Amino acid sequence: MSVHTRPPDVITVAGHDLVGELIGRRSFTEMIHLLTTGGTPDPGHVAMIDALLVTFADHGVTPSSMVARLTLLGAPEAFQAAVAAGLCGAGSVFLGTLENAVTMLTDAVSTSASTTPDARADEVVAAARAARAQVVGLGHPEHKHGDPRVPRLLELADEHGVRGAHTDLLLALPAALQRAGGPLLPVNAAGLGGALVADMGHGASFARGIAVIARAAGLVGQLLDEQRNPVARAMWDRERTEPTPA
Repeated sequence: MSVHTRPPDVITVAGHDLVGELIGRRSFTEMIHLLTTGGTPDPGHVAMIDALLVTFADHGVTPSSMVARLTLLGAPEAFQAAVAAGLCGAGSVFLGTLENAVTMLTDAVSTSASTTPDARADEVVAAARAARAQVVGLGHPEHKHGDPRVPRLLELADEHGVRGAHTDLLLALPAALQRAGGPLLPVNAAGLGGALVADMGHGASFARGIAVIARAAGLVGQLLDEQRNPVARAMWDRERTEPTPA
């Protein structure tokens, strides 16, 4: 019976020698691809993942950044706890659209008997309206006439050969919603991010992971800013001193 041994000074990560093959030879995004897929990084996929990480890293004042700053105010010695508190706010309203879009689009593409994006989009809209639910991936509270991130992400998707059936279906949804008597709502970046994750062959948990990794970096930046320019105490004082509306 043979026993596999390795030198005690070799650190192996995902089957690769950390020192000899990875440090200084792979970017952080390539490392994320390796850790999450275990496969050889596809240059186009790595570039697209990198773009998604940049897109969703930080959105300024959001519930997640506010709770992170307030947690740091209460526990300044627990920086990591403040990051964790902020990450707990990555849910169905904020960031979760990435994950939800993957699920919706993957189901629609894999189960629909229709072969065109327009026909599949009509089915998706009909199902959402029957369930009295919003169409995932459409609309934005601030960018009501078009999410400025979408054209750039599409440009990169085309450049790197990532765009596929899931993205085409998402882009067909605004017109389908209008055909069904609904409002004209633009595609948002989170929905497109989910479509691109699906086009790369990954599932909903991968999309959530990308969102979490990106937002963790953003929260670290928010908390370092909180240490330099504190605003959390002012937020807390305002809530304590201002009268609550009747």
